[in-house]
Amino acid sequence: MKGTSRLLPLLHVSVNNFNTTAAIVAWMRRMSFVVSILLLCVFAVPLRIADKSTWLVVDQEIYSSKASTTQNFPVDLREVSVSPQPSSRQFQHSSFRHSPGFDSSQGEIYLLVDTAQHRLFVKQENRILYTAIASTGKGTRLIDPRNPNRRWTFDTPRGTFKVLKKLKNPVWIRPDWAFIEQGDSVPEKMSDRLMPGVLGSYALGFGDGYFIHGALYSNLLGQDVTHGCIQLHPKDLQFVFETVALGTPLIII
Repeated sequence: MKGTSRLLPLLHVSVNNFNTTAAIVAWMRRMSFVVSILLLCVFAVPLRIADKSTWLVVDQEIYSSKASTTQNFPVDLREVSVSPQPSSRQFQHSSFRHSPGFDSSQGEIYLLVDTAQHRLFVKQENRILYTAIASTGKGTRLIDPRNPNRRWTFDTPRGTFKVLKKLKNPVWIRPDWAFIEQGDSVPEKMSDRLMPGVLGSYALGFGDGYFIHGALYSNLLGQDVTHGCIQLHPKDLQFVFETVALGTPLIII
């Protein structure tokens, strides 16, 4: 009996140690789960930058598949900032209105871009409501020196389109060709591609990475200097953005 009584305290200590160890193991398992969730959130956030819609990646062109509301998120445009060059055509202001207002009952509003005249027209039936000087694609080609199969042609597309997206304060995601054209290395991090402020206050997308957006340098307006996008003076861009709705037809000739 004495031997048994001596063993009881030892058994009690062993049981306590076992309970403590089990509690520690359970706590470590819970913390491991919490850390896993935190890591998942950290790595998932860049994939959904500021937008809840699905991102599509097609030949280096990234764009949102949801086009029902005015949005504010990074976009991959066929555009790149360029150094201002001297121009014989300087514009104090690029626009001039032909009509003080419009009545939606008088017909459908649509956009017409004449690339030869470098003009964007807001029209209703046969009436011109607004005219703006525009810059369009420069028509050059770029070949990736490290992979000749990768090629880009910087033209403004011709045809009939629709306004699919309306963005406020868009942030440009520089695609691979923007770095290749400058002779720079293509970064791996998304954060190294983001360039806020170069597209103006608004952008209207009409598919495949093409947008109507602001001109970084007003002295380049009215020329073939873009990589396919249509650039406008900030005041013209604001008028167009506030006038046209999603689904508005866009004709480019």
